[in-house]
Amino acid sequence: MSEQAAGEASELAAWRRNQDQPWNRLRYLLVAANLQRLMDAGSAWRVLDVGAGDGRDALPLAQRGHAVLLLDRSVAMLTEAERCAAELGVSNCIRTRQVDITAAALPPAPEGYDLVLCHNVLQYLPEPTPLLRAMARVLRPGGWLSLLIPNPAAETLRLALQQHDLSAALASLTATSHRNHFYGVEMHLRALPAWFDLLSAAGFEAIDYAGVRCVNDYIRDDAVKFGEDRFPQLLALERALGVRSPYRDIARLWQITARTPTNGANGDGAAP
Repeated sequence: MSEQAAGEASELAAWRRNQDQPWNRLRYLLVAANLQRLMDAGSAWRVLDVGAGDGRDALPLAQRGHAVLLLDRSVAMLTEAERCAAELGVSNCIRTRQVDITAAALPPAPEGYDLVLCHNVLQYLPEPTPLLRAMARVLRPGGWLSLLIPNPAAETLRLALQQHDLSAALASLTATSHRNHFYGVEMHLRALPAWFDLLSAAGFEAIDYAGVRCVNDYIRDDAVKFGEDRFPQLLALERALGVRSPYRDIARLWQITARTPTNGANGDGAAP
């Protein structure tokens, strides 16, 4: 095994351990529920997953008959997505392609995609506008975008309520970035109005947002959060809170849904 392949295999193993944690299990279930409310029942959508990882957002869509193209820089991640799709019997609904999504050159679909997913990606880009515009270009007129991005207020609340680190919580109030300890890189933090402005500049209309993990990350007692007997109650509570203010406003993550104009203008103001 080459050094690069060994590194990717190690990265994939660490990723799987992290994503299998209860808080991420909750995250995927909540995001899937929000997408299910958005998508038409009975019709097959063309979906592009930008920064798809091992396909955990895409596979539930494939299981409902939607055709999904997964983009990621990691061959190991995409190979894992293909393996999981085969296990689920949905290989015919999944395609993968290794690309550098930061280059903002996304593969088009003949009639445009109905939905683009971009989950936990944009916060790692100092300037997300080029990728937002690229996603607008490949969507059909009136197509949907689902973003998943961190809520800056959540880090302050987590430090104060879950970690009881009041000094760090105070310092975090003016922070414009936060270090992701799993990846070892900085995340750029933006409030919700700033994301809406970026979407508008890229040619989108922000339609709605949901909170993902509104209370889970502030509960200190792990037995309450992660016990299998309590998980259905926690999931039901989170689903109810995530679509209601003020609860969604303190969520760890926001899932923003936006649309391209129905007149065919894309992120550069030209017809696709």
